[in-house]
Amino acid sequence: MKHIFRGSVVALGAAAALFLYAAPCRADVLFVHDYKATEYLMGAQDAELLAGYTGQAMFLDKKARYTGRMMEVFLGKDKEVRETVHFLLDKDQIREIDYYKGKVIVFPLEKLSDISWIKGKETLDKDTAEMIRERYRTVPPKLSVTIHPKKETLGGYTCRRVDMDMRLETIDVKKNSSSVTLVKQTLWVSTTVPGYDEYTAFHRKLAKRLGLDALRLGNLSVLLGYWEGSLDPIRDSLKGVKGYPVKSVITVEGHYTASVGTDSAKTNTMQLKEESVELRKVLTGTLDKTRFMAPSEFGVTVVE
Repeated sequence: MKHIFRGSVVALGAAAALFLYAAPCRADVLFVHDYKATEYLMGAQDAELLAGYTGQAMFLDKKARYTGRMMEVFLGKDKEVRETVHFLLDKDQIREIDYYKGKVIVFPLEKLSDISWIKGKETLDKDTAEMIRERYRTVPPKLSVTIHPKKETLGGYTCRRVDMDMRLETIDVKKNSSSVTLVKQTLWVSTTVPGYDEYTAFHRKLAKRLGLDALRLGNLSVLLGYWEGSLDPIRDSLKGVKGYPVKSVITVEGHYTASVGTDSAKTNTMQLKEESVELRKVLTGTLDKTRFMAPSEFGVTVVE
């Protein structure tokens, strides 16, 4: 469950978060992306991201290479990882291939819309939950969205540029400190990308099947993964963000302030993550599912 249930369930896995958005699928389509990221702890990452759609299924695959000082310190070399997830509406399943353990983990799709079931997989003990409630206070998040009127050409597609800024703050009452997270995303979206209708069709079905707000499965799924609670306060700001994500650039910056409101207050700033995803090519025609399949020797574990 380390990928499917890590963080917010609406992200639906690390790989899925990068592609989600939401009329019936008419053909197969494969989107191929280049992914680059630099994270504070994990270092640099280069990856190829695949998102394939066919009928009632979506197949996601990420092949990544981690480089940088941290990998050299802990492993003495670069690290290669792979993540693959299948969303199978006709089977009511999500299948995650765990290459490290050599098995396929099957999650019941219907259960992912059951919040009590999800919480049961990640429940904190009562004392810990109570301590968190008493110690930390969350400031209501703020989001600004700017949709540029002038269109741009990117990768041969006519795109609309969107800039978004989100501010989140958590106050540690016990330590009198504040942690602020600034999430910025610049997105280039286009409705002229081949396969866009199939892409939107599947995610509308997925959102309906899970009973989730369709916006959370959209172009802003990564950004909105940080937003807890109803999207109603920001819905009008987001409704104009339409199209396939031809390119997305996200930065996450952290600001920690100790001794808030005193003469000795001090703020430390840190860039936590910078991420870029760009569409390299689109392939239409019969989808080659074998590139998403687990090796035949892998076992299967079903999560009840």
